Amino acid sequence: MSILNNKDEYRRWRDEKLSSTKCSIGECLIDIIDPFSLSNSEKEHILGVCSSNNFALFQLKQQQNIVEAIISVSLQLGLNNYDQHLYAHSNGIAHITKSENNNQANYIPYTNKAIGWHTDGYYNEDAKRIRAFTLFCINKALSGGTSEWMDHCMAYILLREDNPDIVQALTHPQAMSIPQHEIGGNVRRPKSTGPIFFIDDNTSKLSMRYTQRKKNINFLDSNEVLEAVESLDELLRSNTDYHFKLLLEPNQGIICNNVIHKRDEFIDDAKNPRLLLRGRYYDHI
Repeated sequence: MSILNNKDEYRRWRDEKLSSTKCSIGECLIDIIDPFSLSNSEKEHILGVCSSNNFALFQLKQQQNIVEAIISVSLQLGLNNYDQHLYAHSNGIAHITKSENNNQANYIPYTNKAIGWHTDGYYNEDAKRIRAFTLFCINKALSGGTSEWMDHCMAYILLREDNPDIVQALTHPQAMSIPQHEIGGNVRRPKSTGPIFFIDDNTSKLSMRYTQRKKNINFLDSNEVLEAVESLDELLRSNTDYHFKLLLEPNQGIICNNVIHKRDEFIDDAKNPRLLLRGRYYDHI
């Protein structure tokens, strides 16, 4: 039994979540003195905020070896198994910036366009499920590029409190499908079908896979599922106490349990283009 199908367990989990969740960005921002050796208080603070909110923001002083510093912070918080996806470097870190490479520019994170609400790796097979990611700002854009996110657990609670049938439909095992991805006749990624909200087998935590992209996304042809997706989109478009919005400044980052998030479009400074470092992990914080 889980919170999905046990009302008493759900109510206990809901009440604890509502009482512990922080609604202020300031409460979720932690200054890190030495990224290669987190203090006990720094580590406990980050883990505590991630436990209540599924994300934490952190800030570093200027570092000579910034990639190594970000990897070190991730390792100290239990993120060891990174996703070696397309365009990620050998250490699992992807450079999120507007690309002049035609092939890479086919993927929207490597453009200056807005990105709708999504969870990372929503197209991955279960064996490569993304449970956490980090995003760290090196350079911000000349204008735009603001990030917005919401703890998927809070999204689930708000939807369920409004209408339990909505979340019931979003847990259907065939709610959302992404066709297999082929390049030059080679299958780069198999077809992925599954629920939008689910309990992760490895962690027993409520998790989410979703995207507002319209291309190559198929929702179950059912009135219940389609109406539930509309309700989810309506919630994401709204402005609740559990929506967070921030333009990351250089040397600021977010570490999270793959919360649902989006990005505004941006305009670059040609001499100093926007650059963020992203790591995706199979681990949960």
